[in-house]
Amino acid sequence: MRHPSVLPATLVLAAVPASLASCSRVSSEAAPPTGASAGAITTREAEILDFQFDGEVVADASTDVRDAVVQQLLYAFGGLRTSSDASGQIGNVVLSDVTESRDGDRRRVAYRASLPVAWPRGAAPPTSYTLVLPRDAGALAAFDERYDGPCGRSEHGRENFWHDFRPGAATCLLADADVVRPVAAVGTYAEAERRYPEYGLMWADYRLDVIALFTIIAANEPDDWGYTEAQRFLDDAAGALEGASVRENRATSSILRDATLTGRVMNGGRLRDVRVDALVVESIDEAGADFDERYDALSERADLVLFNGHARLGANTNALGRKGTVAPGKYQLVLLNACDTFALVDASMTDRRRAVNGAASDPRGTKFLDVISNARPGYASNLANVAGVVYGAAVGSDWPTSYGEIVGAMPAIHVAVVYGEEDNAFTPLRALPIVFEERTLVVPRRERP
Repeated sequence: MRHPSVLPATLVLAAVPASLASCSRVSSEAAPPTGASAGAITTREAEILDFQFDGEVVADASTDVRDAVVQQLLYAFGGLRTSSDASGQIGNVVLSDVTESRDGDRRRVAYRASLPVAWPRGAAPPTSYTLVLPRDAGALAAFDERYDGPCGRSEHGRENFWHDFRPGAATCLLADADVVRPVAAVGTYAEAERRYPEYGLMWADYRLDVIALFTIIAANEPDDWGYTEAQRFLDDAAGALEGASVRENRATSSILRDATLTGRVMNGGRLRDVRVDALVVESIDEAGADFDERYDALSERADLVLFNGHARLGANTNALGRKGTVAPGKYQLVLLNACDTFALVDASMTDRRRAVNGAASDPRGTKFLDVISNARPGYASNLANVAGVVYGAAVGSDWPTSYGEIVGAMPAIHVAVVYGEEDNAFTPLRALPIVFEERTLVVPRRERP
């Protein structure tokens, strides 16, 4: 078992029954067939590549096409990780040119895919890359049973064999009938390091509302990382405010601790209200109606949603994307500080925003949404640190911090990645002209202390 400070994708399974800790398949609704180059991604510790390839998958006729493709592409997670220490944004793969043929209750789907891949910076990127994927998305249980062992050994239950799939292992002899091997042409994905969060939209109502979610890491005990890091975050957040006070709210069956921090901070020349609601939960995907009632009200006006804890192989983070209230035209910056969220987060958040704001004005579902995720495992000892970086940028937005600077301040081992910022319009004020006695003086932008 790894060091307890590590947040592996296993979610510290020794502390959680396997039947409760797995999310074996990622699903998402169809996204518009836009090429990946239409977006942009910010990161410091990886080079973002664009894998474009023609794929094919067999599935049951009743299975959603995108769902079948994503289930198949999950095995690219293991292949990329074990061969190249890379991570593909599988849950948000862009599909186009989808065609299908049917044979009774089975369908064969051909598609064109554009997959952003976080490649280790400093390692020479390939010009092409051969993916090895199961052919039949309707027979994955049989595939897992046949190849779990010779082609990598699942650490998280056989139903999650995709996580540890190692097609390059010397003992891995894959039958041609069981796999497809699409060859991806590898190009450079657009990067946008000098983009900024939409600070103007964040403070449009002259206040900052923050939700900070922390999950239990090992066990529901007072010294668990979930509790201690939530408290450390609250202490640090209060230190940035004037007149800070914390109110303890009633805990519920799903919300183990509920605390509200209030205070004020100077923004735009005036003291503005800041509210932080910190919730400690066992998990998001198993939270009950009591969590939904609390989170719905908070999320409708939240400017920051900071999730810190176990991804549960995507179950927690994707459940979070489906929860809460999405208000039209409401900008949110979402932090997914958990294991491999860059690869495993699905399209729920963007789909919901595209539906609320209209596909014509928000075709990618990112006009009012930016997401910071991890392309590698996170560490429990960094929960408060990483959340604090995002919070600090928001409360200190009079001296705007770019996304490149934000992810650069996060632990390099997490490989923090931002997506959704390609349509951001915020531009910091670089200089202030002052007219005095018919002469123009330029006052440089004040540096952050």
